[in-house]
Amino acid sequence: MRKPKPLTSEAQAFRYAIWLLSRRGYSSGELKEKFCLKSLSTELQDKIIERLILKKFLNDHDFTDQFVRSKMAQNWGPRKIQAAFQKKRIPREMGEKALARAFPSADEKEQAKTYLFRQKQRFLRKKEKKAGDNLRKAFEFLIRKGYSLEAARLAVKDVFSYNSDLLSDRN
Repeated sequence: MRKPKPLTSEAQAFRYAIWLLSRRGYSSGELKEKFCLKSLSTELQDKIIERLILKKFLNDHDFTDQFVRSKMAQNWGPRKIQAAFQKKRIPREMGEKALARAFPSADEKEQAKTYLFRQKQRFLRKKEKKAGDNLRKAFEFLIRKGYSLEAARLAVKDVFSYNSDLLSDRN
């Protein structure tokens, strides 16, 4: 593997940052990570990031909101988005605020229910080996998508009209 060419000047680092930002949005934490790979000093990193913020090329709040919207469109739940924030080097408080705006607690449950309803046939198509297998798989599916345990449980209950009477009918 080739070693990345180090950045030597502020102008070179600024051009590199602009080139990165022209390809996709980055958080300031991600840019710092990229600069570290290019052996750029911490002082110069901070200076470049400050300059990008002043010129409005970089805005972590806008990036966070846009990231949440794009992941919600992919049916990601708040837990999975929170984990992605850590990879994107977004400060925890900023991520929590963006998630709170996008996912009020009742909205998360409703969103999980709507998503599972659209995916319901996927679980009903498969033949159950054991009673409740499809319900378990649907529940685990929502958990993997990043929904809370409570939201997943309520969605499975509502979508599959699951109640304790069903278990006794199957036995």
